[in-house]
Amino acid sequence: MAKLETYNTLKDKDEAFEQINIDSKEQLDIYIEKYKKEQSKYGLVFRGCPDSKYKLYNSSQRKWLNIELHKLGRTYDEFIEIEINNAKNWQNGLLEKFFNAFGQPPFDISILSFLQHYGAPTPLLDWTYSFENALFFATDGLKSADSDNDIDNYCSIYIINTKWQELTNYLVYVQSGLDQIDKILDKHPKVNSDNVIENLQNFNYNTLHQIKIAQIPGYKRNGFAFSLRNRPSFNLVWNQQNLNIINQKGLFVFNSSENKPLEFFFKGDKTKVEGSPYYLPKIICLNIHKSLYEYIKLKLTKGKRFPINKDFIYPQEEMIANKSFQHFLNFDF
Repeated sequence: MAKLETYNTLKDKDEAFEQINIDSKEQLDIYIEKYKKEQSKYGLVFRGCPDSKYKLYNSSQRKWLNIELHKLGRTYDEFIEIEINNAKNWQNGLLEKFFNAFGQPPFDISILSFLQHYGAPTPLLDWTYSFENALFFATDGLKSADSDNDIDNYCSIYIINTKWQELTNYLVYVQSGLDQIDKILDKHPKVNSDNVIENLQNFNYNTLHQIKIAQIPGYKRNGFAFSLRNRPSFNLVWNQQNLNIINQKGLFVFNSSENKPLEFFFKGDKTKVEGSPYYLPKIICLNIHKSLYEYIKLKLTKGKRFPINKDFIYPQEEMIANKSFQHFLNFDF
């Protein structure tokens, strides 16, 4: 079994990230206030990790590399595509029927979101629009390290800006493709564009894979609607159907590479990665000392109507049902 590369020291991470170390409550308070104000204004998104040494690999990369799945005679792309199709077809198309019950086809990205939610390996990496939620993820399962190595004593929050022009929004990409079709049909009404429309309309994994790196927005009330001016009957709506992603204020960042972590493509200084079409700034990394764990836990729960804890971040169907009954029993108290 192969072993994924990690960062040996915080200094090692300097080449990959724009790093800031936080070692006191006062420093932490400053950054909490800063990013609570800036998160929506600047389109910032966050990812919390309980150990600073890990690179930003997604779960399908970790499985592919750790278990050396290439030895099964399939390519990485085939691995993802087969997994999607297996999920769609399982138990006589149960998942397809589940999505249809909500009035939506089982789009490939919807299947990937479902698989991600239930722990299957996917090329998606979880991020959140909420800095406080990222703080929860940075301390969830955190273990203090008995180590002289500085990196073992920190958890991390990673920050990217979804408004960076080079960071493709997959849904904007789909609508842009539909807009291009409209322009072509304006000039050439008899052109047959059915195949192209079908690929975009199905949110096909192959289309996503061609983008290389993309953000997939989270839940939106009433979903994301798409239109075709030349096809008034065209009706396409997509949304995240995932309990966790709603409370988590989550979104995904897709990475098509089988072996390069996400930060590999964010070089900064207008540097373009070989084989990538993007010029992306370095990802910001806040390294937070693990001694602040109890203080963070207090900041996320004290005085909040909805404390940011496991019940809030990981809502389960059974929990909703159980709490509904418990609330009835305790109603008069």
